[in-house]
Amino acid sequence: MDYRANVSPQSGDEVSGRKDFLFVQSTTEVGGAESTLLNLFANSASLRRRSLIASLGFSKGELPARLRAVGADVVELPRARLREPMKMARTLMALRKIIRAYGIKVVLGNGAHPQVFGGVAARLAGVKSVFLVNMIHAHPLWKNEPVDVLALRGPCDLFLAISKASQATLEKLRPNVECKLFYWGTPIVEVSAEEAHRARAELGVGDGEVLLGIFGRLQRWKGQDVFVAAAAEVARARPKAKFVVVGGSVFGLEPEFFESLEKSATAAGIADRLQFTGFRTDVARLMAACDVICHTTRVPEPFGLVIVEAMVQGRPVIATRGGGPSEIIATEDDGLLVDPDDPRALAAAMIALIDAPDRRRQLGSRGPALVRAQFSIDVMASTLLRHLDEMPS
Repeated sequence: MDYRANVSPQSGDEVSGRKDFLFVQSTTEVGGAESTLLNLFANSASLRRRSLIASLGFSKGELPARLRAVGADVVELPRARLREPMKMARTLMALRKIIRAYGIKVVLGNGAHPQVFGGVAARLAGVKSVFLVNMIHAHPLWKNEPVDVLALRGPCDLFLAISKASQATLEKLRPNVECKLFYWGTPIVEVSAEEAHRARAELGVGDGEVLLGIFGRLQRWKGQDVFVAAAAEVARARPKAKFVVVGGSVFGLEPEFFESLEKSATAAGIADRLQFTGFRTDVARLMAACDVICHTTRVPEPFGLVIVEAMVQGRPVIATRGGGPSEIIATEDDGLLVDPDDPRALAAAMIALIDAPDRRRQLGSRGPALVRAQFSIDVMASTLLRHLDEMPS
C-alpha cells in the first residue's frame, strides 16, 4: 500500500512536503489524552504543518475524523494487537515506510500501547522515539500492566511526563532515559454570563441556589460515587444546594457504574437535586453554570485536566490531594485540596464554599490567569515543539 497517497481520505489530498514528527495513536475514541491531542492540533498551525498522525484503528470512535476536521494529516492503518505477531509486524513495517517516505525525525507514542509500536518503528527506521506518558506508573516495574512494561522498557529516547509525580516514577524506572516535564493544556474557551445563566436554567438551578458539579468519564477510580455520598451530606445541611454529574462511560469501561450512582442518589433521597447529564460536548458552558467544581479521584490523578478547564471559567475547585492536582493547586489561593475517598472531608469543603460566596469569587478570579500562564493549550504546544526541536539528531 502506498502510504504517501490518500492519508486524508475525506479530501483525497496527499500530504504536502516532508514532516518532522509522526504521532502514533491507538484508540479512535476520545478520552483525556485524545482530547488533548485533538486540542493541540486544533490550536497549533506549526504542529499541523510539521506532523503526521498514524491511527492504529482500535475501537470505532471519531478521533481520526475530528483530527482531519481541524486540519491534521492522518493515515489509518489496519488494527494489529500485540498478541498477533504477524499483523503487528505488518504494522511496524508500514510505520517504518511512513517514517522514511516523509523524512520523519521523531516518532511520538501517545500512551503505552502506541509507544510499543512507535518505539520499535522508530528504531527500525533509525529515528528518535518519544513516549508521551499520560499516567503515573507504579514502582517497581513488575507492578505495572504488561503493555506498560513493554512501553517502559522498549526503545525510547525521551519521556515527556504529564506531571512531576509521573516524572519522579519514570526517573526511578528508567534512569538512563531523559525525562522532561510536559503539563497538559486546555483551550481558553470563554462563556458569557448570559450563556452560563441559560445553562443554569436548563439544569433547573434557581436564583439563590448553589450548584456543585463533577465532570469526567464515569469510572470508580474517578470517584463520582464519593461526590454523590458527599452531596447527600451537603443536601441535608444546605437545602439550597444542587448537584450535577457530567460524563459517561468511555472505552466501554464500567458501564454499570452509572446505574449504581443513580441508585445511590435515589437511596440518599437526593435524586430530585442531583442530575446526571451523560456525555456532553458543551462542557465549558456547564462548568460556567456551576458555582463549585469538584475532582474526586481515589488515586492520585496523573494531571487533572478538569481542574484547569474549571479554572478557565473562573470557578473554584475542590480536588483530591496528590499527583497533578497538588501541582496545579499549589497554594490555598488556588483552590481546596481534600484527602482521597473521604466523602465527609469533601462535604465539609463543599459546605465551606457554599457558605462563603466571597471566598468562591476570590478562588475563581485567580484561575484564568494561572491557566494562561502555565496550563493553556498554547503553552503546551510551544513546550512540546521546544522539547522536540531540542532533541539531538
